[in-house]
Amino acid sequence: MATTYWIEDSLAGIIPTLWMFLGVGLPWAFATISRRDWRSRALIGAVALALGPAWITAWMLALGVAGAQLEARLLKPEWILLGSVVIAGAGCLVALSKRDKAAPASPAQPFAFDEKLIIALIGIAIIVRWVHTAFWPFTAYDALWVFGYQGRLFFLEGNIPNAIDYYPPFLSLQFAYVQTLIGEINDHAARMVLPLLHIGSILAAYLLGERLARRRVGLIAAALWSLHPYVGQWAVVGDLEIPLTFGFTMASVFFLRAWRNEQNPDERRREALLAGLMLGIALFTKPTAGAFIWGVLLLLAADLALKRFQIRCWRPRLGVAMWTGLACLPLGGVWYLRNLALGHDVITLPKAVWLTRALRSGDYLAPLALAAVLVWMALAIQLKLERRRRILGGAGMLLLLAGTLASNPLLFPARVNPPASAILPLEAALIAAGLAVSLFSLRGRSWAAAEAPVKHMLQAGGWALLLALPYFVTFFISYSYHYRLGFASLPLICLPAAIALSTLLDERRIPG
Repeated sequence: MATTYWIEDSLAGIIPTLWMFLGVGLPWAFATISRRDWRSRALIGAVALALGPAWITAWMLALGVAGAQLEARLLKPEWILLGSVVIAGAGCLVALSKRDKAAPASPAQPFAFDEKLIIALIGIAIIVRWVHTAFWPFTAYDALWVFGYQGRLFFLEGNIPNAIDYYPPFLSLQFAYVQTLIGEINDHAARMVLPLLHIGSILAAYLLGERLARRRVGLIAAALWSLHPYVGQWAVVGDLEIPLTFGFTMASVFFLRAWRNEQNPDERRREALLAGLMLGIALFTKPTAGAFIWGVLLLLAADLALKRFQIRCWRPRLGVAMWTGLACLPLGGVWYLRNLALGHDVITLPKAVWLTRALRSGDYLAPLALAAVLVWMALAIQLKLERRRRILGGAGMLLLLAGTLASNPLLFPARVNPPASAILPLEAALIAAGLAVSLFSLRGRSWAAAEAPVKHMLQAGGWALLLALPYFVTFFISYSYHYRLGFASLPLICLPAAIALSTLLDERRIPG
């Protein structure tokens, strides 16, 4: 029996975890989502997995900060449970008060064979990672000595000591929550929150494609995110990047839905408020989520230029940005205000020495390069390019790949460490020339030749890339000393690739 201790310890954490994510999260998912969207299990599930820990950790933050000021142990099981029951009950009341009629459910489309395969592969990956998470305690440096440590400290102290600052305790408080409710320090039990946060990130990637394009795009986007080997490696660690990606992507889903909704002002405002709520969760996870704000400003500038600076036409989208910003403040700003009040640095940024380790290698452009190749291929098919243009565009793609692969450390071992790892001017020129040649191969082709649904989806992919661009550029220039630090922008970058793949792999040619 001694060899199964990790199973028993992990099972002890399941009930508190399920209560947080589903018992508290589900009522508020139904409360916040419009009634006609209740039929979307993926949407309800993702919102529940986001709001459950958000509500619990917000309540624990209030208890922990007050406890530190009163020098009292307020992070007790009875106080945490009482608050969670009140929060869940309030969510139930709000959900039950929604009396408006639900829209009739459209008949479900059968899954194609490749879609069934994607679902099976994602399911297998989740099971394998869940077992891996249960088997191991915290081992990675940050998870062990920062987030896992803080979770234990909050449990032992019964509050959040005034001396603690650093990143917001969204994940640490979840570890503390489980350990407080089971009454002991236990890594295996505490880590049971990680698989559900990972599932939430997969649902968020799916919704990004499904809500902005269609179900098939969502499944491919979820596969590109969840089956990425680096994502699988870090989904079991207990670091911030997976929950950060979850919150960042959910904010993107609702924001882009509101951004593209030009028909219904009420629905647009609702989606913008939900985007702000999800952005608040991301900011409560890690301050780098603030790059989302720069993405919003970039979208506003691009939209103003496209509307030829006609302020009246631009104003609705400015409203979307403002509602999102206002809604993110309560949860997104509370930790930083607490730090300010206690005399800490408001935001903890990495030391300058880390910035000198940024690789700035072409390897980190791989997701963008893949998206560019797939989108060009999809457009070449949609626009029915003749052979001469296909050859020209293919040559451009080869130049693009040559520029990105030139700094690959496996192909060229001398390019392993900075500054040798950084893309050289000639390599950057190859990348730019490749893109220019590929775009030139499409010159003169009528955009009207593409099918309307494809145009609609590619426009969504373009907005998603613009929203991701500030985060990705900041990561590439300053923080590319580790690939995981770019995760938050990855689902957005995967969206154009997923759209292109859904066009190239036409389900009408694939049996169910």
